[in-house]
Amino acid sequence: MKSSVYVFLSIIMLFVSYYIIKKPLAASAAAIPDFVPDKEIQLAMEYLNKNTLESGRFVYNSNVDPKIKYDNIQYNALRHAGTLYSMYLAERYLKNYSLQEKRYLASKYFIENYIKPLGSGMYAVVSKPEEEKLSAPVAKLGGTGLALIGLSNLYPEGRISLDMLRGMGEFVLFMQKTDGSFYSKYNLEEKDKDKEFVSLYYPGEAALGLLYLNEVDPQKKWVEAAKKTLIYLANSRKGKTKGVPFDHWAMLATKKLFETPDNGLLEEEKLLLQAHAAQMANVIIYNQIVDEGNTYRGGFVENFRLCSIGTMMEGLVAIYYVADDEMLKQQVLFALKLGTEFLSRYQVKGGESKGGIPADAYWTLIYAPKASQVIRIDNVQHVLSAWITFRQLEIDFAEKSDKAL
Repeated sequence: MKSSVYVFLSIIMLFVSYYIIKKPLAASAAAIPDFVPDKEIQLAMEYLNKNTLESGRFVYNSNVDPKIKYDNIQYNALRHAGTLYSMYLAERYLKNYSLQEKRYLASKYFIENYIKPLGSGMYAVVSKPEEEKLSAPVAKLGGTGLALIGLSNLYPEGRISLDMLRGMGEFVLFMQKTDGSFYSKYNLEEKDKDKEFVSLYYPGEAALGLLYLNEVDPQKKWVEAAKKTLIYLANSRKGKTKGVPFDHWAMLATKKLFETPDNGLLEEEKLLLQAHAAQMANVIIYNQIVDEGNTYRGGFVENFRLCSIGTMMEGLVAIYYVADDEMLKQQVLFALKLGTEFLSRYQVKGGESKGGIPADAYWTLIYAPKASQVIRIDNVQHVLSAWITFRQLEIDFAEKSDKAL
């Protein structure tokens, strides 16, 4: 019964999505009222504050329905690290330090429970079998990349050792192949790289992690490995028009690489990465629902998943900074204004789960599937990160306008 209701709702949403009348994507972004997500950011930060336990562990799953509780034995170390990143973004971009103590607590928990030495000076984030239903402990490339993203900022304050950060950087280099691609997992019992599993997001996470490491430990090898990764990803997708997934972590890493002094990018490499960014934008912006009369305006055809749309917004912010094409920048800004406002409409605004981000937009329906009402920690992380970086983009606009006066 539950699954049939969900299928029925999905079919209805597909019908609505495909048969809407879309406005031209080239329309001026200025035609859309500015959306300033300050209240939404504050609510999401309050949710994270409330759902950080005294141990430093996060409440991994909660529910819009306060009567539904979870044991939270299931846990994903990667999503813990990603949440640390979103907490840090509030400090870095918005100078909002209200989560700092909880971030320190959650960082300490993560370091003590998931970062393990592997020998030869390497450290890695190791997932626990009992939390992720694994047959053996596994060091994941993505988890180590995310740890570098979320924890490198702790070094200047003495809250993490440089040896540990460098050791994680060395693990990333150890997992990289000569062509710039990666092995995704390392089995600790077999002491061997997994030759079969390939992750979409791990390479971008690894590249971004190396660039955050480079901020506190400037070394050419970190930047070169990140650049090699992004060039590989761009070349592997070059010329493809179908079946290309949206890789927001690669976009965040590209923006970071462009901002990195002495990044060593040749002009043709810069153009390649900008073309990759344009390709990523085109993967999604033409599927956005833009009709003013549509309830789901700002969402995407076949996609009302809030975490997924959050990642799209994160990636689009990065693409805006990377792009040189003014028409593309306007299209991206148009999509950002619609998408970030869409996410606002589906944030929980009251009750025990206030500030939370449920699984998808169906959660507001009277007969919403129970799966739609689940609030996983990374839902909040990605949407909060999208709002914060979009807010920073707005601040940058304001500063440029002031200078122009």
